[in-house]
Amino acid sequence: MSRETQTNSKNLGQYFTPYDVARFMCSLISKKSGAKILEPCAGKGVFLKVLENLGFHNVTAYEIDRMLNNESKTTIHPQNFLTVNRHNRYDVIVGNPPYVRWKNIPKGIQKELKNNEYWQEKMNGLSDLLYAFIQLSIDLLNDGGELIFITPVFWMETQHSKALRKYMSSNGELEYIIDFNEMPIFDRVSSNIIIFKYVKRKTGNPVKVVHLRSKKKLSNDILDEISTVLKKLEKKGDASGDFIDAYLHPQFSNGAPWKPIPPKIKPVLDAIEASCTNSHFFVRVKLADKEISVPLSRMLEDDDLEKFGIHKDLCVRVSFLDKKYYMVKQRSITANDDLAKRYIKLGDIAEIANGMVSGLDRAFKTDQKDTFEKNEKTKFIPVIKASALRQFSTGRPVQYIFANDVEHENELKENYPNIFHHLSHFKSDLGKRYDYGRPIKWWHWAFLRNKTLIEKSHEKILVPCKERIDTKGYIRFAYAEGEVYATQDVTSIVKKRYVKEDARYILALLNSKVILTWIKHKGLNRGGVTEFSEKPLSIIPIRLINWDDRNEVKVHDEIVKLATNIIETNEFDKNMPQIEEYVEMLYGVKNLTCKI
Repeated sequence: MSRETQTNSKNLGQYFTPYDVARFMCSLISKKSGAKILEPCAGKGVFLKVLENLGFHNVTAYEIDRMLNNESKTTIHPQNFLTVNRHNRYDVIVGNPPYVRWKNIPKGIQKELKNNEYWQEKMNGLSDLLYAFIQLSIDLLNDGGELIFITPVFWMETQHSKALRKYMSSNGELEYIIDFNEMPIFDRVSSNIIIFKYVKRKTGNPVKVVHLRSKKKLSNDILDEISTVLKKLEKKGDASGDFIDAYLHPQFSNGAPWKPIPPKIKPVLDAIEASCTNSHFFVRVKLADKEISVPLSRMLEDDDLEKFGIHKDLCVRVSFLDKKYYMVKQRSITANDDLAKRYIKLGDIAEIANGMVSGLDRAFKTDQKDTFEKNEKTKFIPVIKASALRQFSTGRPVQYIFANDVEHENELKENYPNIFHHLSHFKSDLGKRYDYGRPIKWWHWAFLRNKTLIEKSHEKILVPCKERIDTKGYIRFAYAEGEVYATQDVTSIVKKRYVKEDARYILALLNSKVILTWIKHKGLNRGGVTEFSEKPLSIIPIRLINWDDRNEVKVHDEIVKLATNIIETNEFDKNMPQIEEYVEMLYGVKNLTCKI
């Protein structure tokens, strides 16, 4: 790959579609040959060649990169699609739109998006160029028009694309989602790729979902098998095979993550969440000038209002531990009625903190602490990296230099000469670190994030920021006590002070197959890699104990005892089966292994 090609891949999002993939996508078009079709990012014309072969003749095409050779017979207009006449309308829009983070979008295009009134409320510094292509394409479709794109899956799940999903669900519906998982499609691209068909109309018909479980290279045989499966879905609700899960899924609504769930697993997930919607857990909150007692499950957040379709005007704001919630007006807050309730989440009971960022770990990490002077040893902190985490427990922390309280270089050189000498070897690279929008002294860590929370918390649960769970079949939630810090590849979970449950009880829940099952289907997953930053962790359903129920109290204490045994002895296989049995009982699911 040439340097110019690499630059275009990064800044213009160019990843050229194989002919057979373009042929498959165009086979999803239901319009007749006279349909007005748009290819908004034509590249070298692969979709245009397919459309020509299928007899479509009323085709418009745009391509911003004038250096590409048009290999089709259709004229390609050398223009940025995002600046085209928005009064034109099309029956079909098909193609492979660019996916480029805002920071990598060419400055000229950024300027156009910022200065154009149409884009000002649709794009921001967290947006991807892909969002703009989907948004504009929908606006350019005729009623009943079809949008067929091949894209990464991320826009269906991330918080940043919430507004886009909301716009799509209010203007039409999905007909197909074909999820290729991590099957290789583009050269040198390992992203989780999907093909979707969106129709600008509302029928209420379910989405036809196809999910591939194979990581073989995509072939014509596989594409033909997908076509056969889609036809079977027209006749029945499930057409799964050896390496394909295929089923019908209800249409998505609002901006919540669009994560298709197989029908066989949905009752399990529903049961998990229902078990955490327990009204007996009350908290004291501030309402106006009064303190009242309310069930935590009826204190709603923005995402809950959207999920239940409740407008903020129907709610009052309440405050609990400096966090704002909504409660629906004009209903008894203790009545057992149909008022919307939501499940209790990890974010309700714990502070979730991303790890500190050194910006250059190899500079600050050293196993030679003993060679430093006594006063210099005070400038070391014990750090846990993701590689040191196991289920329930951690390996030994590594010593890192931490001298952020030293303000002047001369002070570092005079008072801590060995530290100065050590870090000086990396001075050039330290000066090139990302600065998070502020000046950073070269010997300082780049971003301290949640250092204060970590320092004041005697016990915490640590988890890798990203974990490949498809092949491992487990997640490494680890218990840590005392002074230990986490770097950027680790997220810390600190139990809130009002929570009566033991941290080791929460640890056991998080390490269970019940929570693994929920995360597999409702976590932030890209291929087989799951993200464990604050937002994805905060929505994990947590089953709190009814402390008026002696049996539940006994189960809590037994789980803590078993978890402690694993932490202290590493006898996982001896203690975990009993933990799994208790957790399944609490969450109301049984024989989970045979269902997932």
